Amino acid sequence: MKNSFILFLFAALVLSGCRKQVSDYERPDFDPQPTLNAVLQEDQPVWAQVSFARCLDSVHPAPCTNAEVLLYVDGQFAEQLLHEGDGLYVGETAAEALHDYACKVIIPGFDTLFAQTEMPEKPVVTGVEIMDNATVDDEGRPCPAILVTFRTDPNQNLYYKSNIYASFRNDFYDAETHAHLGFFTAQGNMSSSINTDDPVLLNEGSSALLFSNEIINDTTYTLKVNAYFSALSWSSQHYGGIKETTGEVVVRMHGLSESAYHYMKSQNAFEEPDAYSNLFLGVISPISLYSNVENGRGVFAAIAPMTCDTIFINQVN
Repeated sequence: MKNSFILFLFAALVLSGCRKQVSDYERPDFDPQPTLNAVLQEDQPVWAQVSFARCLDSVHPAPCTNAEVLLYVDGQFAEQLLHEGDGLYVGETAAEALHDYACKVIIPGFDTLFAQTEMPEKPVVTGVEIMDNATVDDEGRPCPAILVTFRTDPNQNLYYKSNIYASFRNDFYDAETHAHLGFFTAQGNMSSSINTDDPVLLNEGSSALLFSNEIINDTTYTLKVNAYFSALSWSSQHYGGIKETTGEVVVRMHGLSESAYHYMKSQNAFEEPDAYSNLFLGVISPISLYSNVENGRGVFAAIAPMTCDTIFINQVN
């Protein structure tokens, strides 16, 4: 009890100290920084958002409305993007896979911004399987793994992001009378893998389903995603006898440009604090978000989204 009180007192002192106003503080000047952001998608017109980054107490960036935004495809000038309002510039060129895109932004009074990226192909998923009892969650409940097989090319640097939705229902029946004994249902939307033991994910140093083919030496790979569920329900008796499993798995796997991959990796690093960070005490290690824009900030990237067919499961054990 005494120790609990000391901890409470310490926390109160820390928090009260955080609320004390600093007198005679002069905010340093912040020169607006030109920013270019764009995420290209296959078969969609190329667009770009041009703005100015401002000081920390600014809620929104300031749009740049007088820029000249030039688009290049495979090194050749394609068109000038037209301003549609609030710093958004849109063109007529539709992005196509396996082409390089570059953007040059001319803003009066600033150095010319330049960024380039490549449009990846949509990944091809060739198989989805379920591995029962692959791991356990934090409460010791058995969880399956989703095995996703997809094509890749070891001669190219390829990047991926995946998300998996899974929903299962287990019904239990008496082996002799086939009377219904009970059920158990589970569903979840997964962007990471628990208790990760997949070599590719381990190589990334994160459980997030954001990865490259850096260590894949074959033209296909089977990614093992240890599933977890956010919604569970069951009847009073949900075990024994014959088990019938039905459900669905929806796999979304997106091809990423190198710039999209590195930006998302840096974003994950910010959202997943390291051992030296402590949100409660306000201690956060500084993170610099990835940028591939010369003479400015922001990211010029491309994504090829893909959703595979829903896989229906109906197996009897």
